[in-house]
Parts: sequence; C-alpha cells; structure tokens
Amino acid sequence: MNKEEFNSLSVFDQVKTFNELLEGSSIRKVCGEIGISKTTVRDRFKKNGYVFDSSSNKYINLGGHEEDKKKEIISNNKITLVNKKEKEISYKSNLEQMYNEIYELIELKDDLKNLIKKEKLRENIIEIQELKIRNFEGDLKVKSIKVYDEVLELFNAFVDNHKEFKQQDIVSQAFWEFLNKYK
Repeated sequence: MNKEEFNSLSVFDQVKTFNELLEGSSIRKVCGEIGISKTTVRDRFKKNGYVFDSSSNKYINLGGHEEDKKKEIISNNKITLVNKKEKEISYKSNLEQMYNEIYELIELKDDLKNLIKKEKLRENIIEIQELKIRNFEGDLKVKSIKVYDEVLELFNAFVDNHKEFKQQDIVSQAFWEFLNKYK
C-alpha cells in the first residue's frame, strides 16, 4: 500500500490497516513501507482518539469518535470469532491426524510384534564379519600375559584355522579393536 491509497482511507480504516501491518513489525518499518512519516501517523491517529499501546503493539481508541469505537468493537469481535473458528478447525485437524496415525499403528500392530520377536531371537546371534588384519608397523615388543584356559583353547583353535596370519598379528588386531571400542 502506498501513501495515496493509505490517505484515501477513513481514519478508522487507516488505523485498522496500520495495525494489521504492525503484526510482527514496527511503526518505523510500516511507515517506511507506506511512505508516510511516523509523526504524521502519530498526530493523525492521536487527533482522532487513537494512541499506541506498546503491550499489544497496535493503536487503540481511547475516546475518539463514537462511530470509530463501534466499528473497532465490531471489527475486533469479527477477528475474535475468526480466531476461534481457526483454532477449532486446527484442533479438529490435529485430532483427525492423531486418529489416522493411531489407526495406522493399530494396522501395523501384528507386523511390529513379529518384528520385535525376530529381533529378540537375533540378540543371541553374532554376525560373523570378514576377518581383516591391519598392517601394524613398528618394533615388536615382548609382553607375557596370563590367559584363562578356555580363552587360550579358543585362540589356539582360531590360529590353527587361520594359518595365513601370524599369531602376533591376530593378538595385536584383537587388542587394537578392543582398545578402540572401549576407549
């Protein structure tokens, strides 16, 4: 809206339009958009009984023309009714969406139960990955460690089945993976 269009409106309509433009904005920005000075707006509105209420960020009628007061009350009531209707529509829409989502979950109930059962069965299954031994570099150090019988037996069986790797590489890889996993 430009200055000429704004000035052609009644004072009530100017205030109404200005207040609509003020939503989420400032007086200075709205005046800049219209191309009218802030003091002109303030003086014109004040002369007709309107003052700026900073708490609501809009101009309100404090005792100007009775016709403007009536128009403002009617306008505010319409806005209130529209807001209530919009809230009601939004609430119904949200309820409908929630109902649809719940219904969808109910439809998936058996599939979800089966999926959970399968996952519980898989908890005890260990997936075997391809064995990859890193190429460690540097000097070899000797470290004597004590190992439980059952662990040593499993280790020896593993080494027997993987003769392509050196024991030192297998132990280094196992230590390296363990230490990286549990830093």
